[in-house]
Parts: sequence; C-alpha cells; structure tokens
Amino acid sequence: MAGSSFEAHPPTSNSTTAKRVVGPIVLPSHQLPQRFYLGGPRISKFRGEASTSYREPEDWVASTTCCAGHDTLGLTRLPNTETLLVDEIAKDPISWLGESHVTKYGQDTKLLIKLLDAGQRLPIHAHPPVKWARVHVKRNHGKAEAWHILTPGQVYLGLKQQISEKEMLEMVDKQDIETMLALMHRVEVREGDTVYVPPGMLHAIGEGILLVEVQEPEDLSILLEWRDFQIDGRVHGHLGLGFEKAISAVDTTTLTEQKLATLVTRGNNARESSNVLPAIALEYFRMDRFEQSAETKPGFQVVVVLEGQVEVCVENADTATETKLKTGSTALIRYADGQARFSRLMVKLCLLSFVLRCNIDHS
Repeated sequence: MAGSSFEAHPPTSNSTTAKRVVGPIVLPSHQLPQRFYLGGPRISKFRGEASTSYREPEDWVASTTCCAGHDTLGLTRLPNTETLLVDEIAKDPISWLGESHVTKYGQDTKLLIKLLDAGQRLPIHAHPPVKWARVHVKRNHGKAEAWHILTPGQVYLGLKQQISEKEMLEMVDKQDIETMLALMHRVEVREGDTVYVPPGMLHAIGEGILLVEVQEPEDLSILLEWRDFQIDGRVHGHLGLGFEKAISAVDTTTLTEQKLATLVTRGNNARESSNVLPAIALEYFRMDRFEQSAETKPGFQVVVVLEGQVEVCVENADTATETKLKTGSTALIRYADGQARFSRLMVKLCLLSFVLRCNIDHS
C-alpha cells in the first residue's frame, strides 16, 4: 500500500499558524488489541517492528470503520495527531474522495484494508450481503472481501455440496467443526495469490497465513465456530439476531469447482492488467499489484509495499512531493493529491506494491 497527502484545514480565528502537510500520509501500525484469535508477530515482522503481543492479529489501515461494540476502536488517527481520519474526510470529502465519488457515495470511502496474521486457523464464519444487512442490522454495507496472500497455507471456501439451513444450524449448535470443515473446499494458496470471498460465503483462513485484506467497511461476522476460541459464539456469533435469522445470510448452496476457480487468482499467472481481482469483485473494490514502475489516476488510494523500496510521487497543480517507502509501509493518498507515480529504488527480488482503491467507473 502506498501514500497520500494530507492538507490541514485553514486556521480558525484564534490559530496563529496554518499547518500544511503534503505528500503521501505514511500510516503507523494500528494493530487492535486482545482479539479472540491468535496472531500479530508476522505483521510486526513485515513492518520491521518488534512484536508486542500474540493476540493482535489485525492491523486496520486507513480505517473509517469502528470495531463492533466499540465507540472508536478500529478508527484510524492521522499521524502525530489525535484527529480521526473519518472526521477529516467529513470536513472536506471532495478533496479526499473526489467529486464523482462523493456524488455517488457521499463521505463513504467504501474501503477497509487490513493486514491479518492468522496465528491459528480462523473460525468458520460468513459476512452478510448488503441487502440483508440493510434490512436486518440497518447497515449501509455488507462485507465482501479479498485476500492477497503473503505467506503460503490453506484456506477454506464455500460448500462442496448443498445443505439445508436446518442441517447447518444443527452442526453449529453441536459445534461439529470437523464435519463443517469436511464439507468445505480446502484450497492451497501461495505467496502472490489473491482470493475473492463474496458476501454470504462460508470461509476460514488457515494457520500461518499473512495477508493483505480489502473489504467493505463493516465489522459484521456470523460466527459458526467458536469451540476453541476466546469468544462466546452463542452470545456474540449471530449479530444479535439469533442463529435462525442470521443463517439466512449464509450461502448454503453448492460452490462448484468451476465457480471456485474464478475466485482464486494465482500469482504466477500472466495478467493483462494490474488488477488481481475477478470482474465480479469490482462492484465493491479494486486491487492492483504493480511489479514495475506505475502511475495511477487521482483517487482515494491505500498502498502497501510488499517488498523492496519504492518512491511515491504525488503531483497536482499546487505541489509535487516525493516519499520513499520500504517493505511493510502503509500509506494513504487523497484524490486532491493528484496523479501518483510509483518507482522502484532498491529491489531484493522484485517490487511488489499494490494499490487498493474504490473503483468508480471500473476502468
């Protein structure tokens, strides 16, 4: 992920100076504490920092999303300030997001990005589609997501055969995890692969995987497994609705091998464009991976540098700013920062940087 610039607002009458910051906003670590599953050290290693906990498996990047059940946990604060990113966007959404985006979506960034370290296999769960979420939990998004894999392992996706909601509810009630896992597709993933998970699809990330995740900006999970985790799924697993209603958001139909193949983009396959997601994902977000120098159009963009060093230049009518980023860096670029150019500086094997952004016209 790479950078962006932040321009402070004009001073009020009792301000003595106007502070202006330009260039990509390099975002510090933002690992949420005391999650119910293990992980965290791989994120710290990726960022080149010391690990402080084995229960901080998620780093929320450029987040305007609050963690479920909390007031501010999960919300990104801008560097060297207590200012919340969501508040700055609300003050001047066109500068951050662009006029066409604001016309279509308002102040909603449409993005949540995470670094995720699976210190243990994550529980089987699913996220609701937006239409279901609007009706049942009064939220403006569901939760489609996609994973760019940084370390190899196994993931579980969808069902190999259709089952009834009643059968699924019985397995959940008994916590018959072995049967549930046996019903799901187990997929081997390698570094550089990308996996798209549509809303409603059952999934689980295997132990040992480090990934970059892009998703709709909600914290909505229907938890079907909790037996070996530090969470009471009978209380917290169904979005407060009860499992009989929550299960209606879960896809219990057959995921065919043919459809499964469209969800996994292998990193060693030749690509005609920088986008690493299937066309069906572009309804929600876009994920681009650049292995050479590249340019991107103006927009709200989050950048992660996967390996090597990269120079990011943002340029508009007022200014041009260059920022050097290293492996593990995360940064944010506003629409008003203009066109962004990415150039390799020093490379170990190859530069792997990719830009995640909400796509307005899908071009």
